[in-house]
Amino acid sequence: MIFKLRPGLLFMLSGFFILGSASFCIAQDGETEMTKADSVQMANRHLSFGDRYLKSAQYEDAETQLLKSWAYNPTRGTTARRLGKLYYKIETYDEAINWYRKSIELQPKSKYTKGAYSDLATIHIIEEQPEEAIGCYEAMLEFNLVPEEKVKYFHSLVSLSVEVEDFEKALDYAKLWSELAPDDPEVLDMVATLHMRTGGEDEALAEMEKVMEMSPDDYATLEKLAGMYTNRGDYDKAFDAYEKLYKNETNNIFFLEKTVELGKSLGKPKSWIVGRFGKLYSLQPDNLAIIEQLADLTGNLKWVNRGLKQDPKNGKYPYMMGDHYFDKFKESSAPKDSVSALTWYRRSMKDPQWKNNANAMIQTLDPPLTEEEKKRREFFEGSKKKKEEKEEVKQEGKK
Repeated sequence: MIFKLRPGLLFMLSGFFILGSASFCIAQDGETEMTKADSVQMANRHLSFGDRYLKSAQYEDAETQLLKSWAYNPTRGTTARRLGKLYYKIETYDEAINWYRKSIELQPKSKYTKGAYSDLATIHIIEEQPEEAIGCYEAMLEFNLVPEEKVKYFHSLVSLSVEVEDFEKALDYAKLWSELAPDDPEVLDMVATLHMRTGGEDEALAEMEKVMEMSPDDYATLEKLAGMYTNRGDYDKAFDAYEKLYKNETNNIFFLEKTVELGKSLGKPKSWIVGRFGKLYSLQPDNLAIIEQLADLTGNLKWVNRGLKQDPKNGKYPYMMGDHYFDKFKESSAPKDSVSALTWYRRSMKDPQWKNNANAMIQTLDPPLTEEEKKRREFFEGSKKKKEEKEEVKQEGKK
């Protein structure tokens, strides 16, 4: 029997052959099956459409075409990667992760797989999954990379490792980074900081000193070094560091105080120390501790009076005033100086902290009477009283 095709059906079949370039085989049950070559060809066709839609941001159409492409050929990594890109762009991150992983499984060594890892790392960071992001960046290091790319990935690996508090791993990647940028003081400073976090203080110190050689005006690193020198008892280097920091920032009270503290330890002249306290006073005129230091160092009544004015209940300042007049009394033997000294010492006794000291000075100036002196005075006072009484009797008799 000869079958005749209707014109319409013939047209449809002709069009299908032309458009799809497909060939069919007839199954025993009479149904047609597409060959593998035909499936691949149809997959490529839909992938091409999907690419166009993806580039023009027509995401729904792109999704339809790419899923059709995948249905025809579920072994092509490019299609999976395009689907990953699509879902990444529309922020459907779970789907994006799944498709990117499929693409990596299908094409683990492809040069395009590096881009899949890069997008995956970004997604994991957005999703706050730093460990997974670290895995992606570590995988990217296995590809053939130019130095600039390696630097970028090392930077990300250091940051993420610090975020998860894996400082040992962060240090390892920072060292690799420093090999690519040996003259970058910021990288060396980062290596030094990580050495500190991992207990390598000597290594950290050495790295920071290298930074200072390259960048003498890196005051942030200099401040870290100054603290380290101080903690290690290397006061000469610590003083030089804080002195440089202070000269760069003359209103910084902390730097100025550290130069004074270290200057005392190094035996700087008294005049130098007084000068530095004067600078501190100009920055903090109401700071009683500075006024007290200046009063102690100089003995100048100007500072004693300022202390009295700001802290009248503090027995130290009247005691110092007493010392001032006591010294004058020793030179002049003038009674008025002795009286002034006693007045100030007695005022100092109101402060329990200074009571004993003040009392000792009062007894020095006005020692207590001995028993013999007491009896002698009692005798003379008694004789004087009797004489006065007799005089009174005589006066009454005359009247």
